[in-house]
Amino acid sequence: MDSFQENPATIITLPANLDHLWVEQSRIFDRREAGLILDFSNTARIDSVALCAIRLLQETMKARNGRLVLRHVSDEHLALLESSSMPLEPARKTVHSKDEIFTSIGGRIIDARNNCVVALSVLVEMLYWGTIGVLKKKEFRKGVVGEQMYLLGYKALGIVGLLSFLIGMVLAIQVAIQLKDYGASVFLGPLIGITMIREMGPLLTAVILAGRTGSATTAEIGTMGVGEELDALRTMGINPIQFMVVPKFWAITLTMPVLSMIGTGMGILGGWLVGIFYLHLSSAVFWEQLSENLQTEDVFAGFIKSVVFSWLIIWIGSYFGFRVRGSAESVGRETTASVVACIFIIIVADAAFSFIL
Repeated sequence: MDSFQENPATIITLPANLDHLWVEQSRIFDRREAGLILDFSNTARIDSVALCAIRLLQETMKARNGRLVLRHVSDEHLALLESSSMPLEPARKTVHSKDEIFTSIGGRIIDARNNCVVALSVLVEMLYWGTIGVLKKKEFRKGVVGEQMYLLGYKALGIVGLLSFLIGMVLAIQVAIQLKDYGASVFLGPLIGITMIREMGPLLTAVILAGRTGSATTAEIGTMGVGEELDALRTMGINPIQFMVVPKFWAITLTMPVLSMIGTGMGILGGWLVGIFYLHLSSAVFWEQLSENLQTEDVFAGFIKSVVFSWLIIWIGSYFGFRVRGSAESVGRETTASVVACIFIIIVADAAFSFIL
């Protein structure tokens, strides 16, 4: 916050509710100070009348060559003020004392806690309406799961198969170079096969769907929020998570293991081609070694990973979609954050599975 050394600023602590009564009673336009600091520490609500009043006050102070500074403005209130075309910068972003440093850190911790609570509430509602809620309240739209399976699963089949095939070939070539030097070329099948089944197949499919399905989910829900369609659903008594998220939840739960299996098969196929044309192995040796070393636990681990990753994709995409506020710019910002967070959490979950499965 800029300091007023020549003309000390007057600090005004605002009440919890800024409405037309505050505008009428405060007589804030009668002040003649060169500088005013409005402290929003206790403010919980600002209506349109108060927004217009603060904007007029800012213009009045500017006409008198004065300064109006806001302090301790929450992100929500700052967005409201910026939407009213106010070129104001919250004073809480500039730290001048140890107390304000701790206040800033505490505010970030509280924000993180609130975000975690909202994210967990979305997860719980998604799981409830996707399982028990479907049986208790049968308002499931007919045909919507099949439609979502087509959009989320079938239309992603080409990119998943192609990238898995190329990754399988690249991985096989790197492994084959080392195996050839040690005379262990026959072990290419087990190495590529088990790696694709347990790890690369589910992980690569999840990353692709995080960038494709996760971002699409965030953008769709966010756009509905900006267009007030979510508010319309709530007005009609329809739960937005039940209406929007549950069909996607079931669709990706059913299609993700299939996509992971297809991606795994294409990756193994790429490794088989490398073994045939680079290491000059016979097909019988490649598939025999793979079948001898492959265990049921490997297939089970890949299946569990694919299901959990599918839930993470829909959960994170939906959470960031419901966070969208304001305009189309917010849609783009939350969509980007959704993809980054989704890929990060998927990798963290995969690392955790490495110690469990």
